[in-house]
Amino acid sequence: MVVGDPPLHRFTTEDVIRMAEVGLIHPEARVELLDGVLVDLSPPGPMHGGLVSWLNRHFVVGLPDLEVRVQDTLLVEGGFVLPDLIVCDPVDRTRLPDAAHLVVEVSVTTRAHDRRKAVRYARAGVIELWIVDPERRSVSVHRRPGADGYGDVFDCTDGASIQALVGAPPVAVSALLG
Repeated sequence: MVVGDPPLHRFTTEDVIRMAEVGLIHPEARVELLDGVLVDLSPPGPMHGGLVSWLNRHFVVGLPDLEVRVQDTLLVEGGFVLPDLIVCDPVDRTRLPDAAHLVVEVSVTTRAHDRRKAVRYARAGVIELWIVDPERRSVSVHRRPGADGYGDVFDCTDGASIQALVGAPPVAVSALLG
């Protein structure tokens, strides 16, 4: 903030939930709360939906004892995000998850935004983050979370398989991307 700029009012997660409850935010709105600021997300298109659906089927079948949440809320430092897929321990229905074994972001139009969120995921203790990039036909895998981000980041492309740390069956990148 520059001297002379008006102060900002930053929202809390509770503020945003209450705003949605009273109708100030449309129930179908896709927003994330980053450092107290609401950020609009674009609606998912057909490619995005198809990839998320494929991943959902893969992980639900492969991890019957864990929750697989699709486009749901994950609490992080400074607010919340809406990853495309969250694999987490079962969470009481009165709470939002604040930790995850695996988060997947499908980046059809949101590559830069999703990459910027990687530090937030690492600080939240998300053990593994995948960023699926159908345009580049790759999956960026992030592991070893720490305060400054992930210590191990590598890309997997056509012909490669990814073994998620959570123990699900491997994902063939070519099968995922079609």
